[in-house]
Amino acid sequence: MTDKKRELARLLFKQYGPILKAGFLRGHGFHSRAIAELVEQEFVQKLKTGYYIWNAAVAGISDLEVAATLVPFGIVCLQSAAVFHELTMLNPLAVTIAIPANRTRVSVPQYPPVELVSCAIPTFELGLSEYDAGSSRIRVYNRERTVADFFRKRRQLGDDLALEVLQTYMRGPRNLQKLFDYAGALRIKSVIKPYVEALI
Repeated sequence: MTDKKRELARLLFKQYGPILKAGFLRGHGFHSRAIAELVEQEFVQKLKTGYYIWNAAVAGISDLEVAATLVPFGIVCLQSAAVFHELTMLNPLAVTIAIPANRTRVSVPQYPPVELVSCAIPTFELGLSEYDAGSSRIRVYNRERTVADFFRKRRQLGDDLALEVLQTYMRGPRNLQKLFDYAGALRIKSVIKPYVEALI
């Protein structure tokens, strides 16, 4: 591969990356052999089938950004959403991403570790927000949906963690009407309401 071709690859990753699809690279003249050469020469890393990252950019991108890019139809949820919104000090072992219940075959990267959570289609996009993260957009549940989800999954995640998330939420910006609306849609309004009222 020529220096000119490598420089073109660097510019593509800088302008459109740091994670690019193989199809995008092929559309700019980098066919399978050229992509393999970039990997062999350690200019790029393969994250999963069809997705590549510019090696020099790895240190500047978070696991959450990588995971959200590699599962673009998913939504960051639960522990990862709580960390994103600074609702907990917990350091999750994997990036937690909600996927619609009708998506049964989802390819995840070897790194970072990703935990997929199936979500009923009627409430899948409830509380969806999008945030700019450098050169990518992250789809993540908002603060109210995150709090409601912790109470919905409190048996698996623990009552103490659900209460910590709610207490932290109540100390910051809050929209109780929205929280109760989401809790109603998720069928846990009667569970969460007494805790909220005790903290007001």
